[in-house]
Amino acid sequence: MTKFKIGILGPSEIAFRRFLPALSKSKNFTFAGVACANAEEWLGEKSINSPASIFDILDAEKNKALKFQETLGGKLYTSYKELIEDPGVDAVYVPLPPLLHYKWGKLVLQNNKHLFLEKPFTTSEKDTNELNEIAKQKNLATHENFAFVFHNQIATIQEHLHKIGDIRLVRACFGFPYRGAYDFRYSKNLGGGALLDCGGYPIKLAAYFLGENTTVAQAQLGRAKNHTVDVYGSATLTSKDCDYVAQISFGMDNSYKCELEIWGSEGVIYTPRVFTPTSEMETKIHITSSQSEIITVAPDDQFLHSLDFFGACITSSNIRLNNYKTINTQSKLMQQVKQGDIK
Repeated sequence: MTKFKIGILGPSEIAFRRFLPALSKSKNFTFAGVACANAEEWLGEKSINSPASIFDILDAEKNKALKFQETLGGKLYTSYKELIEDPGVDAVYVPLPPLLHYKWGKLVLQNNKHLFLEKPFTTSEKDTNELNEIAKQKNLATHENFAFVFHNQIATIQEHLHKIGDIRLVRACFGFPYRGAYDFRYSKNLGGGALLDCGGYPIKLAAYFLGENTTVAQAQLGRAKNHTVDVYGSATLTSKDCDYVAQISFGMDNSYKCELEIWGSEGVIYTPRVFTPTSEMETKIHITSSQSEIITVAPDDQFLHSLDFFGACITSSNIRLNNYKTINTQSKLMQQVKQGDIK
């Protein structure tokens, strides 16, 4: 079997901590290398007058990239464009801040590379639809890395739903403590905001249980600590496919929560670590009904499964076409939350 060569655009923490280990185990991909931005890519066309400090930043990025190379080999690219334009690269993984996804994702596709984007795919429904249309015209795969849906925990929950009778309510929460004003998540200029960062997770999970006709009935976003982006929020989602709703909440100035609860007519299913289990972590599913039990799900590498699915999108036109729709639907729901915010 021929493996696809995939490069990484930027030596981000999540790329090193989660993507690179999964890539080392992949049967579909090999590591082409990692790219660091040059001064112009980092600051724009005016970088010719860059302050001296920018070179310290770029040196720090290069040192991060060297750790990628030490871990898995591959080439160290001195600019994003060098990687994207390399004819030996088949696909590109983009773990950059959200506002940069559209710009660099579009360039990846224009250079006939398959595109694996960290969530959110882009910061707007319009941009997401445009990228997927370009990919469709070129027969290129796209993928949005909501890896948790590929963890065995989700399939196990689905297998045991019958134990709680008819579903009455789905509730999902994802939030974490404040990470500091200089984190990109709190920067409007980088596509920050709780909805774009952690809000997409419970939205994605809600749609999984509500079905393909999911829509947002109500939403509210809030700010804190004088930030110009939303820092927490909540929403109610419905679907004509079922007679129950999903209530979601999210935030990045919250105490930690990463949970799913499904309330049924005869019991409850609950799991406290639904979105972010590591590849070494067991997860617990609590079922409270006439015969209560705790199901232990063995460690599972959701990043590897997500990467495998991306490989399937490359090789199968049916999977690829369906995934365009899935990504577009997620972006539509995110847009509805923005529009439904009553503040």
